[in-house]
Amino acid sequence: MKITLIGGGKLGKQLYSAFTAQTELKLVQWVVRSAEKTKTSEGIPLSNEIKELYPTDLFLIAVSDQAIPSVAGALPMEAFVVHTAGGVAIEALNQNRAGVLYPLQTFSEGRKINFSKLPIGLECKKASDLPLLEKLVKKLGATSFHMNSQQREQLHLAAVLVNNFTNHLFVEAAAICAQNNLPFELLKPLIKETVDKLQDLSPKASQTGPAVRNDHKTIEKHLELIQEHRLQEIYKVLTSAIQNK
Repeated sequence: MKITLIGGGKLGKQLYSAFTAQTELKLVQWVVRSAEKTKTSEGIPLSNEIKELYPTDLFLIAVSDQAIPSVAGALPMEAFVVHTAGGVAIEALNQNRAGVLYPLQTFSEGRKINFSKLPIGLECKKASDLPLLEKLVKKLGATSFHMNSQQREQLHLAAVLVNNFTNHLFVEAAAICAQNNLPFELLKPLIKETVDKLQDLSPKASQTGPAVRNDHKTIEKHLELIQEHRLQEIYKVLTSAIQNK
């Protein structure tokens, strides 16, 4: 399978590593806006703009959500063009052969993702193109599932809640630890168990803490300890949400 990858950000780099590690996938070109060389260290043709495109089975776009329409617009109308975004509808691609390959994961610099552990959502304008994306996912060792754009946007929303919003609370907790000369590492076993127990319990059944116990004394004490008004409001909103769910 011949693939042209467009994008050199966090996801683009992860996809590049995953593709070049597979002998049955051939990355024929990598388009990266900041590229200064003509080839990667693995010998893959490298370009900093969409030109002199090589014959390929599909163009896989891994750029910012805002850039997807313009990037797709620069590609041949007869090509099979696929984007990787969770919150962008398939209609952002004008090509008749268009699709979405959405890896449900968070991607960060310095972290190598094992794609064989991932669920990957697929959508195509033409049902006849789905087998090609399914084959690609299978070569990566991942699990594919079909969804439409509305479902994917809702799943992306859910992903932001469990990942990005949760991580912001980690940032706030780390700041509290630092301000009191406590290592954030002390919280890591708690964080791990919070996630691990979801293998056995529903999120609602897993809920613990002063809010679910209606422990008003502890809640008031916590609000007194919080020095930032912004974090106080977050604490109040989450406490109320837990109590009223």
